[in-house]
Amino acid sequence: MKISKSPLFAAILTLIATLLLVPARVHADTYQILDLGTDNGYNIIDIDSSGVVIIFEVTGSQYLTFDNGVLVNTTSSLPSLTYDNGAPCTEPTGFSGPAGETICNNGRIGFGSRYNTNGDPGGVYTGSISSLSLLDPSGSTDLAVLNSSGDFAWSDGVHEQNFEAIDLTSALTSAVPEPGNLSLVGTGCASLFCMLRRKLS
Repeated sequence: MKISKSPLFAAILTLIATLLLVPARVHADTYQILDLGTDNGYNIIDIDSSGVVIIFEVTGSQYLTFDNGVLVNTTSSLPSLTYDNGAPCTEPTGFSGPAGETICNNGRIGFGSRYNTNGDPGGVYTGSISSLSLLDPSGSTDLAVLNSSGDFAWSDGVHEQNFEAIDLTSALTSAVPEPGNLSLVGTGCASLFCMLRRKLS
C-alpha cells in the first residue's frame, strides 16, 4: 500500500511555517502589587528607574525608601537617586472622575477613574493606552508616580494605603523562546516527519 506523500508533506510544512511566522497576540501587562503602608501622613513623592519608591513622612519630616516593597532607608533629606517619574497628563477618553492624578511616561499611563462613560469599571489603571490593566476596581489615585519601565506607585485615598505595581512583563517576555529556538523546533519536527514517512513507506 503506497501513501500519497505530497499533500500530507505540504500540509505539515504549512503548519510549521504558520506556527513560526504568525506573531503572538498582544496581552495586557502583568503586575505584582506591593503594599507600601498607610497613606495617612505618608505621601508618595517619586520613583527611580529601577522602581525604588520614595515616600515622605509628614509628621517626622523623613523620606522613606522602598525597594521591592521593603523599607530599606529612612533619612531627613531626599535620597540621591536617578528619578524617573513621568509628567501629569489627561485620562484616556471615556475615563473620568475626581479621584486624582493621572501620570504618563514613555507611552504608558497610570490613573484612577471613578465615573467612566465607556462601560469600563472604575478604579486604578495602568499600562499603555491601547492595553490598560485594571489594578484595583475600587481604588483611587490621590498621588501617583510612574517610571519609564511601567512601575507605578500611588496613594490610594479609598483604601488609605500606598501601593506599588511592578511591571513583570519584561521579565516574562525574556522567557519566551527566540525565533532561532523556534526554527530549531520546526527543523526537528520536519526531520521527525521525514523519518516517519520512510517507515510508513
